Amino acid sequence: MQRILTTHRSCAVLLAAALASAATLCTPAPDALAVSTSFWKTDSFAAAEEGHLKGTSILRDGRIVLSPELERLDTPEAQYVWAGEGVGDGVVVAVAGTPGVVIGLGDGDPVEFLSLETADFPAMVVSPAGDIFVGTAPGGEVYLITPDGESRLFFETGEGYIWSMAFSTDHGLLVGTGDDAKVYAVDGDGRGTVVYESDDASISALAVQGGSVLAGTSIDGLLLDITPGGDTRVLYDTWYEEISGVVSDADGTIFFAATSVSLEDVLDGNGNGNGEYGSGFGEGAVFRITPGGAAVELWRSQYAPVTSLGLSPDGSILAGTGSGGRIYAVGYDGAADLVAELEGEEVLSIRGAGDAIVTVGAPGGVYRMGPDTARSGEYESEAFDARATSTWGELAWKADVPAGAGVELFARSGNTGDPDETWSEWVPVSGDGGGQIACPAARFLQWKVLLSRGSRGAGPELLSVEAAYLRENLPPLVSSVILHEPGDIVTGPAGGTNGSSASQTLPGGVEVTYSLDPAAPADRELHVLLRGMRTASWEALDPNGDALSFDLFLKSDDEDDWKLIEEGVLRRTLHTWDTAAMTDGVYRLKVRATDRPANPKESALAASAESQPFTVDHTPPEFTRVDVSSSAGMLTVSGVVTDAASQVMFVDVSVDYGAWKPAFADDGMFDSRSESFRLVVEGLEEGEHAVSVRAADRSGNPVVVRKLSR
Repeated sequence: MQRILTTHRSCAVLLAAALASAATLCTPAPDALAVSTSFWKTDSFAAAEEGHLKGTSILRDGRIVLSPELERLDTPEAQYVWAGEGVGDGVVVAVAGTPGVVIGLGDGDPVEFLSLETADFPAMVVSPAGDIFVGTAPGGEVYLITPDGESRLFFETGEGYIWSMAFSTDHGLLVGTGDDAKVYAVDGDGRGTVVYESDDASISALAVQGGSVLAGTSIDGLLLDITPGGDTRVLYDTWYEEISGVVSDADGTIFFAATSVSLEDVLDGNGNGNGEYGSGFGEGAVFRITPGGAAVELWRSQYAPVTSLGLSPDGSILAGTGSGGRIYAVGYDGAADLVAELEGEEVLSIRGAGDAIVTVGAPGGVYRMGPDTARSGEYESEAFDARATSTWGELAWKADVPAGAGVELFARSGNTGDPDETWSEWVPVSGDGGGQIACPAARFLQWKVLLSRGSRGAGPELLSVEAAYLRENLPPLVSSVILHEPGDIVTGPAGGTNGSSASQTLPGGVEVTYSLDPAAPADRELHVLLRGMRTASWEALDPNGDALSFDLFLKSDDEDDWKLIEEGVLRRTLHTWDTAAMTDGVYRLKVRATDRPANPKESALAASAESQPFTVDHTPPEFTRVDVSSSAGMLTVSGVVTDAASQVMFVDVSVDYGAWKPAFADDGMFDSRSESFRLVVEGLEEGEHAVSVRAADRSGNPVVVRKLSR
């Protein structure tokens, strides 16, 4: 049983919150019927991010849309493509390995400019004049490839590796090395001067912003200003191992990425490419330098290193990861869109101004990301685990579909966690916003969507997908009995033959105790008795450790302004309220956190976040038909019940004002807005009987009708 701590609200309200949480997790409450309908919903970024993308993107609010147009260039087979850059006339120069090769990619066959059997080229830069410079690892050499395709050795550092390069109009070619962390400034004649050195392992990133030269290090993970002629300054000391990228936007704001896994880990000592980026370990983050010179973390990748940083064609900050080949667009507010998932485990570079040139490794490849939207794309959900063999009900979805655009849904099922040849084939799900899932009963379910846009129109947006399912009824298992400490509030019916109760304190301080039928499922009783109560919870922290207070706001989708419903909430992140004053419709909740309890009013700061849209539904279902017939001591009750806004959740029957007994859906599952039902009651005496039939929708709104049987 879920443990619930006391707040200023009643135990019964907290129980409603517990039941809501249980439904979200698709785990029945302990007293719930094992065969009650459950729902798997995908309507948030966190849920959608678990799926796989091909020509699609996931926006920060969970919408699935068509991605930017991505063209995979014809690249010779390679384990890694370290970097690529457009050099004009549609030509892209890329460095691949292992072993190292410099190639030109255009309309025709790839052109090889330079190759080495003994080293890779993990660093490359193109000068304003069109000269291509590449650095070797191992070897520590710089080669020059001129615009006419000629190549020659240009500069020797004497170090073991070259990991980064940049070009400055003031200081010439800049070369970052390892195993000793040094930066060389090399003039046009190939003469180099050390302009910075440290005890760190290597210079992992170099960038030029205006007249400043920025360098990132490995293993200490430092971002520095090493502009020749000035004092070296540490701009930020990260808690990561390596700075993996530095870029600046059109306004000159500097962004940088850090990762817990170094680029050197991708290569072994002999340059044979035994990297482990693709094994799914490590983490990283994207930071921004503020106008005052401080660095703030914008976005964190918890399960994959951030291996590259760049700009999209529209100027957004793009972060590439070292697991799953994913690219995220990171906003100033710290939220991120998942832009693309590429056919390569790690994203190794993102470069370019017009079209972005993206390179990947394991296996190697080159992509051109343009400003237009893809014509079509596909999104495939994670494989959902129902935790028992289940039959599938309705797959319902919401989408914005402009004229000429298309949205097609498919589903399949199986009994292995990773879909394989034992799974069913993909089956289309037809209907206007929903349809039956025609897949075999199984433990796992997966859906996919095909999105397409018209020749000139906008693309569609998939807002949410929800699948109804019914678990197989399995024998019970009692694993433990817990006695809770005094002071812990554990709510819910006590059970037993003497009945049970739930209490609720109404506005004005009046406490009401409800008697519950011990023979009926307890969650049905509370679902109806506590209808209209909604609970929200949130998480918040302060980087300074200041105390926080919270203000809560509500807004309907047809309203422009937020309405304050609670102000100055302290020491709790849970709020329950009665929706009786809210009409049927779609709403959002906003939580604003402020550090004003620990700061003067004039210097207090605030941040806010909004919930996903939620529906308020006060309208009960309607019985469109109720039939009662009797014969030989047997009473048959049947009919049809419908609801305008949500699914019908149950139908119960009471004979002669006795205990409620559950009726059964004709199609085996209560999962839609219109349901046919039936119940046969045996062992009755001949004569008149009063038959009451009740139903409730997903929001707990009840309806009761009475029929006489003579």
